Formats: sequence, structure tokens, C-alpha cells
Amino acid sequence: MLRLIPRVHPTRYLSTSNRTNITNWYSSDILINKKSKFQARNVELIDSSQIDNILTQFLLQYKSISKNASHPHIIAWRTGEYLNDGTVININQGYRDNGEKGAGIKLLEDVLIKHNVINRLVIVTRWYGGNPIGSSRFRLINNAALQSLRSANKI
Repeated sequence: MLRLIPRVHPTRYLSTSNRTNITNWYSSDILINKKSKFQARNVELIDSSQIDNILTQFLLQYKSISKNASHPHIIAWRTGEYLNDGTVININQGYRDNGEKGAGIKLLEDVLIKHNVINRLVIVTRWYGGNPIGSSRFRLINNAALQSLRSANKI
């Protein structure tokens, strides 16, 4: 059975360090299946060199995720430059599974590439509920990511 928990509105995060400040996280609802929970967030990404900094800020801001989640950050990203005619050049893309084998590449291909999302980093968190859910975990990861991108009006 799939249940939804309402999402929290985008949050503001300010830091006094020299890091790039993240002011808005766009979140999905928490999707639940057999006690496993999935939630996605996305943020603007201009350069892939920002990823480690963003993940550090993410884990500092959401301390319960870093303590309790079995897979705190399954990520995928795409960056590029828009030309005047809307064409995108210099595309840089990638993913990290964070222990959820195959999840990152599916997130990149089935969500970001399929929907032509550029200059976004998507972070999906999974809390393992103790019951294997098989390949449906990929559907839940992608659905959470799509929902978070819709909340940011990116698809």
C-alpha cells in the first residue's frame, strides 16, 4: 500500500561560511511502500564541482537523514549552457547510487534526461523499512524525484 505524507515547503538555509548558500530545497512528499520511505529534493546546480558542497549542506541541514536513512543521498545531475535558440550545449551529467545499486543511473536516464532537465541536482533519500520491495524501489525513487521537480516547476 502506498501512502503519502505531505511535503514541507521549500526551506531557506543561510551559512556564514564561504560555501554557496542553498536558499531553496524543492521537496516531494514522502512516499511509503512496505515501511520503506522515499523523499526527493532538488536544487539549482550550475557546476558539478558544487555537488560535494551541496551534499554537505544537505546533511547538515537534515541531520535526521544523515543519522536515520539507509541511503541518504541517491543523486543525479545535469548541467549545461542554453543558447539563444533554446539549444543546450556543454552538457555535463552524472549520478551516485549511495549503495542503492542501479538507482542513480535510472534517476538520471528516466527522470532528468527523459524530461530534459538541465542545471538541477536531484537528491533522493531512502529509509529502508525492513521488507524487500524489489524493483518497485526504482519506481518510487523516480516518482519522488518527478514530484520534487514539479514543485520547482522544472517539468
